[in-house]
Amino acid sequence: VLHRVAFAATAAASVAAAMPEIQAGVSRSEVRRLKELEMAKGGGAAGWRAGGSYLLNNSATGGTGVEEPEAERESSRSPRRRSQEASQLAERLAKKAKEEAENAATIASATPIQKAKEMKEREREKARLKKEAQERERIQREEEKARQKAAKVKAEPIKRY
Repeated sequence: VLHRVAFAATAAASVAAAMPEIQAGVSRSEVRRLKELEMAKGGGAAGWRAGGSYLLNNSATGGTGVEEPEAERESSRSPRRRSQEASQLAERLAKKAKEEAENAATIASATPIQKAKEMKEREREKARLKKEAQERERIQREEEKARQKAAKVKAEPIKRY
């Protein structure tokens, strides 16, 4: 039986060599999938497991490639530059923490009871300002009446009988 299979494989290979336009093989997409599977398996201890990822900078396995360049960059930095970057990072972190604390303070004061108190206070202030405006208008009307009355008295001639 093995002899027949080997003969059939040899015959198929000779036919494919005779006619290159008809080739028995795998399509490019299948080759790509097989290659990705091999790369995903990797080698070593992780290679035997399904889904084991051994290669770091492999996009098929989800490797980001951040680890190696970061290590290279660390070794090339001078101590002065490292300290500068550390201080800048600390400043940014402090600034961010301060902003978050301010946001937390405004969010914490926004309980429903406090919102209602603030709204009531705004209404009271609005009513007070409205009263003051009405009082000013009333005083202005009274002053205008007094001026008109004074002008009328001045303009009228004295009646003599």
